[in-house]
Amino acid sequence: MYLLVIGNSLKTHLFLGILKKNLGLILCFFLCIIALISFDEYGISWDEETQRKTGIVNYEYVFSNNQELLTWFDRDYGVAFELPLIILEKTLNLNDSRDIFFMRHLVTHLFFLVGCFFFFLLIDFLYKNKLLATIGFFLIILHPRIYGHSFFNTKDIPFLTMFMISMYFTVIAFKKRTILNFILLGICVGLLVNIRIMGIMMFATILTLLIIDGIVKKEVIRYSKLLVVFIISSTFILYATWPFLWTDPINNFILVFKNMSQFRWDSSVLFKGEFVQVMEIDWSYIPIWFSITTPIGYLLLGLLSSIFLLFQFIKNPLSILYNNILRHNLIFFFYAFAPIIAVIVLHSVLYDGWRQLFFIYPPFALLVIYWINYLKNKIKWINIIFLVLFFITTSFFMINSHPFQHVYFNQFVTLSPPEYIRKHYELDYWGTSYKQSLEYILKTDQSPSINICFENTPGRLNINILPAVDRNRLNLVELEQATYFISNYRWHPQDYDFPENHKMFSITVHNNTISQVYKITTRN
Repeated sequence: MYLLVIGNSLKTHLFLGILKKNLGLILCFFLCIIALISFDEYGISWDEETQRKTGIVNYEYVFSNNQELLTWFDRDYGVAFELPLIILEKTLNLNDSRDIFFMRHLVTHLFFLVGCFFFFLLIDFLYKNKLLATIGFFLIILHPRIYGHSFFNTKDIPFLTMFMISMYFTVIAFKKRTILNFILLGICVGLLVNIRIMGIMMFATILTLLIIDGIVKKEVIRYSKLLVVFIISSTFILYATWPFLWTDPINNFILVFKNMSQFRWDSSVLFKGEFVQVMEIDWSYIPIWFSITTPIGYLLLGLLSSIFLLFQFIKNPLSILYNNILRHNLIFFFYAFAPIIAVIVLHSVLYDGWRQLFFIYPPFALLVIYWINYLKNKIKWINIIFLVLFFITTSFFMINSHPFQHVYFNQFVTLSPPEYIRKHYELDYWGTSYKQSLEYILKTDQSPSINICFENTPGRLNINILPAVDRNRLNLVELEQATYFISNYRWHPQDYDFPENHKMFSITVHNNTISQVYKITTRN
């Protein structure tokens, strides 16, 4: 009996050991299961068709010598993520638009989960603490906006993902200081810059750190070798994976940098209840959007950590040269706040909330981990419990609002009267909710032919994610000939003048309507 108890105890201990060792993989596995169950419920976003076209143009340039890329409107977009999507689409022989966009959504999200896994590894490597790594993992997964975008945003989410992966390899490379690790880091940063030119910030930061370390540690030759290896590997992979650079690498890269620093988009955004031209947005745009769309608990701990971190640095500036934890977190602080300052100073074109700066959130989350790690005993556990409570409430929102997590706002604005947010800030600006509105019409109206009108482009795009038999039933017509009219309220936050009894179907989040279906055949 005694031996049986010992045997069971050893089995339990072994099981827990395996569980702890592979915790990051286990977390990602369960998130993959959730993704496989739910990925086909997300609609097509405004830019997806154009993004796919950019990938196709590059694919045909590479494999068919089609020269359309050289005159393509979006030729200055990197394709480190889009081109593999097209290659996968061709490899799987996908021809139906529904299959194509479902594949894109699933792959985009799975890539995001890969980034979350590396984020887990990064925290575990820095602090040797699986609990902190798990908290960090959920800080990313349970950011509703980012989670929702991780299915249909092939611009900002791949960049955020590659940013997390690159931060991991940065920490590893500077710890081990081997040629191989700096080659791997160079590959990551090269892909990062390809996806979005803003990645040049990390490239410059790594070069600066290598120069400083070489001087301070009096190992100029060694660090010079690592610097050269990093530059060669990153620039090579950047060039190799970006067909637009092949004809004229230097001038085309300069062109990309100029174009993306002052992006070609001249329109207006709804901000604080007013439409503002994107070139006239004031400095508060990003801070306000970040503050009202990030769970308040995450915000509070991140800001406390930022203040504390700066205090630690001011108290002993030279510690950055020898204290690895402080040094890494000061870099994370820089990654989190420098881009905000940069877009304010440069008056960069911003729109659709803060999605172009989603990548600042993982380093901000790392500051939360720094704060929790520093605390001791009861105070530490009070902070962890406080954060877990926000994890729970945020999870409830994400489940209840599925698949519209990307329309999340926190209590800074959700305590306002119904429809307040719709009339003051962008909601489902990318129009993914058109999918559910179309599905409702097709389910309730069995007519073989249905005349339909949309407020804007995503309505038409979301027809492509419906089954072929349903696509064939829909006719796009002008409002005067339409049986149904659907809006996602972008650029039209106010109510429509249709009679109230013509409202057929509504999708609401936070007591705000994000999509509305009107049946208008009987209107006066």
